[in-house]
Amino acid sequence: MKKIIFTLLATVMLLSLNPATIVTAAALTAIKTASKVTVDGVVKSFDAYTINGNNYFKLRDIAYILSGTTRRFEVTWDGEKNAISLFSGKPYTVIGGEMTLTTGDRTKSAILSTSKVYLEGKEIKLTAYTIDGNNYFKLRDLGSTFDFYVGWDGNNNTVEIESMFSYVPENSGDSYSYIGDINVGNTQKNNISNWANVSPLQQFSYKNEGVAYAYVKDSSLIIVTPSKELSVEMKYPKIGDVISDDDGNFYIVWGKNGTANTEQTVFISKYSPNGAQIKTTGFVGASAMGADGNTKIPFDAGNCVSAIDNGTLMVNYARTMYNGHQSNNVIAVNTTDMSPYKFESLIWDSSQANIPYVSHSFNQSVIYSEKAKDFIFANHGDAYGRGFIIDKLRKEMYTDYEKLIYASKYPTLNIFNFYLEANTNYNMSIVNKTFAQLGGLAETSKGVVLVGASAKSISEAAKTEKQNLFIQIFDPLAKELSSSTVVGGTTRSGATSFDINDNKNSPLTNVTDYGVIWLTNYTDKNVITPQVVVADDHIVILWTENSKSVSESFYMVLSAGGDVITPATSLGIKNLNSYEVPIYHNGLVYWAYTYNGKLRVVSIKP
Repeated sequence: MKKIIFTLLATVMLLSLNPATIVTAAALTAIKTASKVTVDGVVKSFDAYTINGNNYFKLRDIAYILSGTTRRFEVTWDGEKNAISLFSGKPYTVIGGEMTLTTGDRTKSAILSTSKVYLEGKEIKLTAYTIDGNNYFKLRDLGSTFDFYVGWDGNNNTVEIESMFSYVPENSGDSYSYIGDINVGNTQKNNISNWANVSPLQQFSYKNEGVAYAYVKDSSLIIVTPSKELSVEMKYPKIGDVISDDDGNFYIVWGKNGTANTEQTVFISKYSPNGAQIKTTGFVGASAMGADGNTKIPFDAGNCVSAIDNGTLMVNYARTMYNGHQSNNVIAVNTTDMSPYKFESLIWDSSQANIPYVSHSFNQSVIYSEKAKDFIFANHGDAYGRGFIIDKLRKEMYTDYEKLIYASKYPTLNIFNFYLEANTNYNMSIVNKTFAQLGGLAETSKGVVLVGASAKSISEAAKTEKQNLFIQIFDPLAKELSSSTVVGGTTRSGATSFDINDNKNSPLTNVTDYGVIWLTNYTDKNVITPQVVVADDHIVILWTENSKSVSESFYMVLSAGGDVITPATSLGIKNLNSYEVPIYHNGLVYWAYTYNGKLRVVSIKP
């Protein structure tokens, strides 16, 4: 009897001195993961289990599936030392049996693993369980260790593994890279639309810190930079654009619907770096059509974009006028005192009409060209003019250096034409279809780059063709388009009508586009909502491909002259921020997007 008591006491003392013995011996229940798993947007079948609400995967399965990515790692096993060694960035050596699925019961017994784990020779702590002789590691631990993204899409019951993006700690509260439960609409457009719209999430470059973004929450505009978050009261109900200058001041383009044609409906407000309002300037959105051509509904059936250079903020936006017609409109302020530039009379000079006016304008772009020392505009027009339209303005300065005026220097350039059949007779269901979408403008050492997606033909064939990705690189000083004013590419010829009122079946007009560089050749899916940014004199293009069943995002890198450096590369199921310009900073291309109540800032290394 004494021996039994002694044995029990010894056992109790041993367990009290080594509590880990209890944990190691205790078996937990592991349930076969029922969730779908995607790797870089592609569904993969893993032998994975859920333990205490967390997903556990075989270590070698993860190493195998990431072996062709920048997050690859090698795994070795030392049986004598009961040790696993991991090596970041090294190719994985296949031993056989990877990605093998087990059969049998969906519920298993899991024992905490006793194997030591070393990363580059240094011991690390990773949570792992042994199930049927195999080690299963907590997926988030692996994501944190090798810096790949691990996400959960509850709407689709999907575990997301993405090698393109960095790890985001669960419930980290990191507002710069991830926000959950946000009431902002999705930024990705997954189908073709005749016209653009203002993104619900504005993004812009902030000083030398990187990408910043802004969105509406309740009655406030939330502005988030890498170093701070500000809340600005919504002065007007519509947001057109948010941008900042080199000193960190913010400029917000607002709008409201008008009721009288003399009413100001578009506004530009300047805020200090700490969010204090400095001044607001209002505009009626004047045009050559008189008061009925003023802006009634700002940001309608199109976008709103801005560019800043040398104390001038230029805004190109879509609007509906009081006469019921839609077009773009251009406004500008001197950022020093927020005084408006009164250049309508010069723009609308009878000898230089319609500069930079495009009707109807479904999408807008504006950049400042260092080569031309000009603001350059692109508009997606379906009427006057019909095509992707380039306009340029020259900044003139009076001798007293106190006023800036704008005078048209160059004619409008119809750089890329859209097909329109004869006898349209102002049928908007026909006129509005341009079989194309504007991506935007950027500038490299070779010239200004226009990016778009379009049917390849300028003929009846355009009605059934898919939209393909293309660029044109042109000389921003060119006063006309020809083979000598573009870089590379081929000509694109056809015939189209330029009279949307034609009811006489008038002959079509022959047209030629120069320097068209086609980057895709799809017959079964469309390229939609392309975007462009320049990175160290390389052209980086992002876009979405849309078919009947799925939408997938891609990027491509080109040289300054349009040669392909990195071919079309999938971004998996990661969304883009349609109609916003990506941001290049410190070797990475960034953008912010929202999807199903989540906001993320992501990046790629082009």
